[in-house]
Amino acid sequence: MEKIIKSKNLYMVTFSLWFGMELLYSTTWKGVMGIPAGVINGAVNVVVLMLLMLQIVRLARTYSKRELFLIAGISVPIVIAAFLSGNKSLLAAWMFLAAAKNEDMDRALHMAYRMLLFGIPAVFLLCFFGFIEDNVLIMRQVQRYSLGFVHPNTLGMRIFQLILCHCYIHRERLGVIHYLSVVFAVLFVYKFPNSQTVCICLLFFLFLLLLSRFLSGRKRNLWGIYAKCLVAGAVLANVASLFLSFFDVSRNPVLAHLNVWMSSRFACANRVWALYGVSFLGQKIYVSEEERKLAGITEKLWLDNAYMSILLRHGIVTFLLFSIGYVWLMKYAAAQKKYMLLTVLFLFAVYGIMETGMYAIGQNLFLLFFADLIYRKGDGGCYEKNHL
Repeated sequence: MEKIIKSKNLYMVTFSLWFGMELLYSTTWKGVMGIPAGVINGAVNVVVLMLLMLQIVRLARTYSKRELFLIAGISVPIVIAAFLSGNKSLLAAWMFLAAAKNEDMDRALHMAYRMLLFGIPAVFLLCFFGFIEDNVLIMRQVQRYSLGFVHPNTLGMRIFQLILCHCYIHRERLGVIHYLSVVFAVLFVYKFPNSQTVCICLLFFLFLLLLSRFLSGRKRNLWGIYAKCLVAGAVLANVASLFLSFFDVSRNPVLAHLNVWMSSRFACANRVWALYGVSFLGQKIYVSEEERKLAGITEKLWLDNAYMSILLRHGIVTFLLFSIGYVWLMKYAAAQKKYMLLTVLFLFAVYGIMETGMYAIGQNLFLLFFADLIYRKGDGGCYEKNHL
């Protein structure tokens, strides 16, 4: 432990420890030597928090006044919202960003990619040989397999992560093999976890890769139009999610049909909003079965839209900070000509319509690039070529 604390690679060691545990905890692994997985995960999170705090203290003298003001200003509402809501997803992301001043986010993403590349097949093997369970669900008369992960959608999300990281890392030399990997991922996700959200997002990703291939080497104004469309699309995903969740979609036949096709995401979010309302700095939302029992709520609830989840759980202030920051990051990526990063951020904005993982750094690893924006790492730096 002492060597880790003194190491110049403290941040990367901490990130690897945390993401490795995050990956393991998303499986059906029960624990080791009689110690439950939840207890081990909690202990690792405490260690990670301490290491990140140590990293921030070590960096204290290197922060500029602008950075200190920005970090302090954002930290206050995020910490309060995490305390009031009991949800630490945004706080975990923010801790990694606050400690990332001198870190290379590409390097962190490479590390996560290698862990996914090794970890996902390892989970499959453990499940195949019976060391961990395969949670099989039946939805609309279709069997959905988790292959060792806690839920079929979790398996779909990890495949989504892997493919996005794979294509991002190889963005300078994308070829047929990379396009085929996306196609294979779509077929795999459709066949086993049958995660519709991931299938749609991966197909959208393939379309954007081919479109970018077409734009490669063409006039710069076409890239500008491409970037503006993606930013506008991300804003639309956010605004439309709120509108359709605050509006009673059952009153409109078209919207009602859309809501059913999207597994009642908007109607359910509307019901949660009706029960809890919107707070300024966050509140507890009881949607899981255990939470509803504690709160005395018998009605079945869920809140899977990322935008409504942030707004209702973390409050108006945090929602505005995240929403404005996300669009700002996308525009920053466009200005730096980092079109692959821009594309991935847009895909997660679409993913957020159906899943809350859009704002959880354990699922959306590309939130790490907020560090480039906060510390202005792209200014005067090495830009990507004018293609994906």
